Amino acid sequence: MKLLAFQGFRYQATDDRDAGALAAPPFDQIDDEKRRQLHALSPQHYSHLTRPDPKQDDPQAAARALHERWSAEGVVVRDSEPALYPYVVELTDGRRRPGICGLLSIAPGVDHGLRPHEHTVDKPLADRLALLEAMQIDIEPVFVIADDKDGELDRLLAEDLETLEEIVSHTDPATGERHVLYHLDDAERIKLYQEVFAAGGAAIADGHHRTKTAQLYAKKHSCDDGTAAGAKMAVITPSSAEGVAIDPIHRAVMVELDENRLESLTISRTSAVSTNGHDLAAEVAASDQPAIGVWFAGGSPEIWSLDPKRVPDSTPGRKAGLSVVLLHYQLLAASGLDISNASDGTILYRSNPNDLYDMVNTGEAKAGFWLPPMSAQGFAQATEDGDVLPPKSTRFIPKLVSGLVWCGHDAETR
Repeated sequence: MKLLAFQGFRYQATDDRDAGALAAPPFDQIDDEKRRQLHALSPQHYSHLTRPDPKQDDPQAAARALHERWSAEGVVVRDSEPALYPYVVELTDGRRRPGICGLLSIAPGVDHGLRPHEHTVDKPLADRLALLEAMQIDIEPVFVIADDKDGELDRLLAEDLETLEEIVSHTDPATGERHVLYHLDDAERIKLYQEVFAAGGAAIADGHHRTKTAQLYAKKHSCDDGTAAGAKMAVITPSSAEGVAIDPIHRAVMVELDENRLESLTISRTSAVSTNGHDLAAEVAASDQPAIGVWFAGGSPEIWSLDPKRVPDSTPGRKAGLSVVLLHYQLLAASGLDISNASDGTILYRSNPNDLYDMVNTGEAKAGFWLPPMSAQGFAQATEDGDVLPPKSTRFIPKLVSGLVWCGHDAETR
């Protein structure tokens, strides 16, 4: 995997301008109402670039012109030399999620070692590709988990974070989590990071569609390896780092399932004591793994213990024994459903466990399946051979923010 340092664009902080306050949630977390709220915060808010007002005659061209004006007026500055940017999320419980922001090569024909980790539901990419072509700026990073079995990347980050000073920070107004960016332009230290990445691979944790958009651009415009246009900006966190939270996304099945066909695939079934979705999810998380919560409409919630040995060795992601893999490839497959049902409305996805509880309780869903959180080590083990997990297997939190640093396609790289 090829890592590049780049000349980053950043807001120029002044007495009247808090650079961190201008950062934005990822574009796919901004609906129309959220866009209006964010745009109203400041005419310089980063969401004006990531989610331009669709009422404009040419929203993409307007975003490019806005960025050019910000640059001309000194609102935005560009670093004089290529750098890497350590990016740390400080969680409210005192833990930290360290990462390094750089460019990962995705140029056509390059074996970049950057792999998807789950099947994704297709989304139109035309709007994002049009914005990228108009601006020629990589405006939002993707989140990547790097293979780091020996802890070398984690060690490098810990050493540098002892001495570097933060250059901008953003505090999430809803959660209180702090996103902190640092600047590293020492050529020898950059080389050490590049050597670590060259020896291993990584999986896209969040940002599959942004990566696809960048790959489409690089292929369409025959971008060269080693250039910013032939790369994707990413925040890369080591799998060995603490503070990597992978929350589950629970499943509602909207068709009848044969409960008897599923029972033979379990090790044990015990009655759940929970009376709401959040408690049931916590009960699943506290159980010996792999386990899932199961509730068939008209029945009672249960905790099911599963056996990884009962799925074929060829099952994607099998080696980590993840509950989500066993659910899709063992239980749902036995009931006549498979991964092709994941996007046709047969299976619905709910990150709020109470929402799923209500769906089963009212009979809207025929069955509900509650999944446990996933460890970073389990994620890395399940995907290290290039295996692709079922759709919506993971929800990495907190999500990155956009607007701490970004990269023009004409940036110098190292």
